[in-house]
Amino acid sequence: MKRFVVAVTAALLLTSQQVEAAPKSIAASEITKVAPIAEHEGVAISNQGITIFSNAEKKVLVTSLDFTGAEKWTLAVEGAADQIAMAATSDKEGNTWLAGLTSEVNVYETQNATSNPVNVDEVVVEQVPALRSELNCVTLWKISSVGALIATYSESATAPLLITAISYSSSGISIIGDRGAGTVLINSTLSGKFSTAKVIGTSKSSLTSIVRNNDGSAQIYGASSETLASKKLAGVRDGILAKVNKVGALTTVVRSSANRATRSWQSATSSYFLVGDVKISGKNESAFTKFNSSFTPTWTLRLPSQGAQLAAVAANGNHYALFNSTSSIPGVTGWKPSTATPIVIRFDSKGAITQALKSSQVKSATAMAHISGVGLIVISQSGIFKG
Repeated sequence: MKRFVVAVTAALLLTSQQVEAAPKSIAASEITKVAPIAEHEGVAISNQGITIFSNAEKKVLVTSLDFTGAEKWTLAVEGAADQIAMAATSDKEGNTWLAGLTSEVNVYETQNATSNPVNVDEVVVEQVPALRSELNCVTLWKISSVGALIATYSESATAPLLITAISYSSSGISIIGDRGAGTVLINSTLSGKFSTAKVIGTSKSSLTSIVRNNDGSAQIYGASSETLASKKLAGVRDGILAKVNKVGALTTVVRSSANRATRSWQSATSSYFLVGDVKISGKNESAFTKFNSSFTPTWTLRLPSQGAQLAAVAANGNHYALFNSTSSIPGVTGWKPSTATPIVIRFDSKGAITQALKSSQVKSATAMAHISGVGLIVISQSGIFKG
């Protein structure tokens, strides 16, 4: 009888522990559209508001908005014969840093005549500008929080570059891009002194996300189908987590290890939270993983998806992920998409889902951030959204 009582008591305790450990169901609610937004090519979100940029003919248009979508100021950046902005970030003072390309000089087409022809009709022949000057200088524009162009910094002429990401720290700016033959990393001091460009990998690697540290080192993320830093390919294409020192040399490379998988990391935060895509055995999923500073996973989750989009960090160890969900999500009620549909989910510090925001209105998301006192802000071509 005594053994029976002990067994029943143990069973009850175990059942109680399992009930307490079971995650609470979260009802998916609709994300709130705050305002429409002009068509743009990049965004920087800071505590002071939203800054968007777009490229017009030979100039860059920069517009600052508050979190309700009201315009605060607009600035047309001109100065080079040709110029284009590709990425944006903000610093702790609220300045916006744009990274892009400019032409080095204004080029004109000229003709050399061997004789002086007679101009019977006295026609004035004007100089004909070249169709487009070569965009061969990497350029940084620093714009104040009130819309003044503070500084323009350009490196010496170089080959054209597709800039994919920019990151700020107290020691400078880091830019990554692609010249068609590997990922290019360029560092600059805050006074505009550029480092020599470093090429990482070949065209078989695509590293598209960067987080710069205060000492000038950085974490970079993406995908690769080649050996990097002696770390060989494990799948068809591996997700890559890498560290570079302040001179741009690889010091650490961690690759995904699933055989026959095609993986990539799409977005990362300074807190080592990453979202990415996984394709294996006919299944498409998004992976959500919180790493520590040594790139060791502390928790991870995969959900059926047709593409991860953005990651953001919030207070108290919380994180947000935006992805194109293709099925119901365990623990989330009111969500069962019939086609790939955007949704934002919030994870707590242990990886449990604590919020779900239906985001079908969010088309072509360009940025996401959590702002203290404001909440989650998502920017897309279809508007400003708040969660």
